[in-house]
Amino acid sequence: MNLKGEFSILLRGEKDRRTPMKSLNEDIKTGNFKPVYLLYGEEAYLKKQYRDRITKAIFPDGDTVNYAYYEGKGINPGELIDLAETMPFFADRRLIVIENSGFFKNASPELADYIKTMPDTACFLFVENEADKRGKMYKAVKSKGRVVEMARQDEKTLLYWVAGNVKKEGYCNEEEKVLPILKSSLNFTCIGLYKQLSDLS
Repeated sequence: MNLKGEFSILLRGEKDRRTPMKSLNEDIKTGNFKPVYLLYGEEAYLKKQYRDRITKAIFPDGDTVNYAYYEGKGINPGELIDLAETMPFFADRRLIVIENSGFFKNASPELADYIKTMPDTACFLFVENEADKRGKMYKAVKSKGRVVEMARQDEKTLLYWVAGNVKKEGYCNEEEKVLPILKSSLNFTCIGLYKQLSDLS
């Protein structure tokens, strides 16, 4: 099947696509969140998109009182644990976002042990470039929460992603504009495709 035929089928929704992020999307849709998430991999746009979607789903009104953000190496695990132990203020949970901490390459035994018993009133969201699947942190998150790898997307996955966004953004009737972008951009990352599609509007 050619690119145009595949794209038309995707726009009509005739294929059921099982993505690795299906469970994460279901959590966001239902509001039933795990106590801990790890989003990792090369695809920076997807990590940012899902970080923001989780944050918005937990705090639709933009609550900043129960939100904390940490970035970079040198984060004190004890401080994260203390924050997670603090009851949220007039909310169901506290969200603690930790980016590029290095905890998944250089293990933090204290934090890994804590994750196994952490309360439902806190949610850790780790956003990392790399994760050692043999490490204690990775195993702790996988057993208690959800791990989603956001690797560079292959051609077929990008087609599904673009088709979904084209539908969502209302470009369904502009196939003649979208197809040339797809044909010339199959080696792009998601952010590259999204920028080109945004230029259509």
